[in-house]
Amino acid sequence: MLTAEVAAGWSAARPAGPPPVIASWRATQSCDVQRQASWRTAQAAEQALRARWAASQAQDAATGVPWATALARLDGATAALWAASRAVDLSLQGRWDASLRPVDVRLLLIYNPAPPARDSNHTLRTRRSDETGPRRNAASVISAGLYVPGSGPLMFEFAGRPYFPPTSPEVFFDFRYTPPVARIQPVDSDVAARWRPARTLNLGMAVPWGRARALDGALTGIAYPDYPGPVKPLPPPPPDPEILDAYMIANTVTLVVLPSRTPIEAKNLRVALDADSYSWSFSAEIFTRAALELVRPDASGGREVELDINGWRWVLVVERYSRQLRFPTEAYTITASTRSQLLAAPYAPARTALNAAPINAAQAATEQLLYTGFTLDWQATDWTFPAGALSYQGQTAMQVIARLAETVGAIVRPAPDADALEVLPRYPVPPWEWSQVDAPISRIIPPVMMTELSGEWTPQPAWNACYTSGTAHGVSMLVRRAGTAGDNPAPDVYDDWLTGQAANQARGTHELSRGGNIELVGMTMPLFPHHDDHGVGLILPGQLCRVPEETGPWVGLCLGVEISSSGTGAADVRQQIKLERNHTWQP
Repeated sequence: MLTAEVAAGWSAARPAGPPPVIASWRATQSCDVQRQASWRTAQAAEQALRARWAASQAQDAATGVPWATALARLDGATAALWAASRAVDLSLQGRWDASLRPVDVRLLLIYNPAPPARDSNHTLRTRRSDETGPRRNAASVISAGLYVPGSGPLMFEFAGRPYFPPTSPEVFFDFRYTPPVARIQPVDSDVAARWRPARTLNLGMAVPWGRARALDGALTGIAYPDYPGPVKPLPPPPPDPEILDAYMIANTVTLVVLPSRTPIEAKNLRVALDADSYSWSFSAEIFTRAALELVRPDASGGREVELDINGWRWVLVVERYSRQLRFPTEAYTITASTRSQLLAAPYAPARTALNAAPINAAQAATEQLLYTGFTLDWQATDWTFPAGALSYQGQTAMQVIARLAETVGAIVRPAPDADALEVLPRYPVPPWEWSQVDAPISRIIPPVMMTELSGEWTPQPAWNACYTSGTAHGVSMLVRRAGTAGDNPAPDVYDDWLTGQAANQARGTHELSRGGNIELVGMTMPLFPHHDDHGVGLILPGQLCRVPEETGPWVGLCLGVEISSSGTGAADVRQQIKLERNHTWQP
């Protein structure tokens, strides 16, 4: 028990002699019991002298005894020794934590094999790679020279005796191992590419050149002293139409059943073709049930009929018919198409194919017509398909040919009375070349031959560039109109069958030709007889026509034609065409 002298009362303390003696850690003397202060209520007289807790004066600080400067005023035997603490303080011993500083470590255990210390504190910066050193494998280094402990406890032996760590050891073991960061090594550094001229290997097998086509036309044979090459002649100009004060036409319209050539009386005949169709369409009205029995389809298929209008002939296959009976009259309507419809559904079978060898587009289209009796005249851009690039699934022969033509911006134009197809560019030349002297003009249509004229304004952006690209095969190309910056691009074109530069260029030119301020001009004129067409005759889709109007001549592209005949006997025959006029290039 610790005792101390306490002055009674709240009056000023008197000097009572020497300072009290601090008792050592032992039993206190009984004489000190009488001097202890008892706990009781303080007298009220001392209330005025009561000190406040927050108002202690600063002069008492000097009387405080610091712990480190205590002096032994009495016998040294009575002083408490700091090293004599009892074991009751063991519960306050320090736990294992990170409070020890590295300077306290007195033992450094070298674990075999010791990792190389030269790179342990070195961080990689920008430095030279190891080009010529041996190939390193981190897994092989660890398995060869580094011991990896298992999951069980580790047992150490020092001086032949097992070592067990104490409860509070003075040595700590750290088994972390950071492998050194080696310099990077280039892959395949021992392979060097040498620059030398490329070798020519199987050049003759690179492109399967088919039958050559005359692209420059017949040579004129004229020798120029400053030009040793061939000379391409200008295309022959279209015949000038014969302008008369009046045109007398005796229209003849006949419809017969093949092969018997039995005539059928019909009225309101109509036959038409547009640039996006691959067969002529036909419709007519017949009067009697007997005539219907001659042309109606049966189990063997559709019947064939021949239409002749002023000497222009069409061979057609009847596909459908309809009838309307209203007492006392009856009416029948038949619908037919030219024989090219037999190459499409539902007549032609669907096929699936993949080319195993390189093939060009014209050859692929010709193969679709094998054993069909049809012939093909490919006048569009031709290009090559590598092996495996030309693939289709569930397509008829006409679908494959139409897609080949569409890939390069071409159209399929069927013959009206024969089993023949033509594949030719939709735009023979771009619209910005229509006004040139060598433009391939097919017809000249004077305004005096027109009975009706109409127009529809359909403007488009004036594109001057187009990006075309294949997908799995082929090339990519930016087609830009010469003389422009290419700052107004058309929508990009991606097609699986764009596998050649010629095809990409043709498709890009086609897309650019569709832009500009376009007017669709409709014209109605007579269909002159075949033997005397006055230089006009039947106008077909894909032909360029020059119209010499009074305000100025202009050139248009034929997009569709329709021949109609009304009445019987002396029928009224009209030819209606639709021309595409581009005002951007022909103001």
